[in-house]
Amino acid sequence: MILEKRLDIILDILKKEEAVSNKILTEKLGVSESTLRRDLSYLQDMGKITRVHGGAVLNSIVPREINFTDNQKIRLSEKSKIGRKAKSLIGDAKFIYLDAGSTCNEVIDYFENGQDITIVTNGLMHVEKLIGKNIPTILLEGQVKPETKVTTGPKTLASIGKYNFDLAFIGANGFDDKGFYTADINEAMVKAKAIENSTRAYVLADRSKENIRYFATIATRDEIKLITEEE
Repeated sequence: MILEKRLDIILDILKKEEAVSNKILTEKLGVSESTLRRDLSYLQDMGKITRVHGGAVLNSIVPREINFTDNQKIRLSEKSKIGRKAKSLIGDAKFIYLDAGSTCNEVIDYFENGQDITIVTNGLMHVEKLIGKNIPTILLEGQVKPETKVTTGPKTLASIGKYNFDLAFIGANGFDDKGFYTADINEAMVKAKAIENSTRAYVLADRSKENIRYFATIATRDEIKLITEEE
């Protein structure tokens, strides 16, 4: 069984039980204790669970986000499907806010070379791809956050406030039936301002982020539409 499937099963069990023993998880997954320990360590590093003696518990509010380098390696098929769907939503939009993150990064793969759009972003990870596609790009100023490769803080918030967008694609670390969430309040404020200044806006997030809450709320479910990998 591949890693991503095992992680999904562990999280599904914890969402139902809130706490589960290592013995039950090894039986459910059919893996060795050493493999389970690595899986649990990975989920703990992502902030989704806390390992306890003999088992694991689900974090009700995830304390931190996974860094971009690790995040870009997982859910590749799902992110690619979301990127393709997002490209189909552009229509006649000319000025687009493309939020930071690995899912939003996939949208660029579906842009045409020299496409008649202008991208504004706080995502450092997007710049090389956008240059390669010959797409006019504005990078928001601000403090660089190395682990997630974004610009953020008061200068970024002030900078984005100067722009209006036809369309915004927003990333989120988690969502539920109430809203969309991220770990950093400064990033949440930038995302919220992008939504406010856009004619249309969509959150791009795969279903593995469902029912996971972080400290900061980006928007409520009635404020913005969700785009997932599902048809």
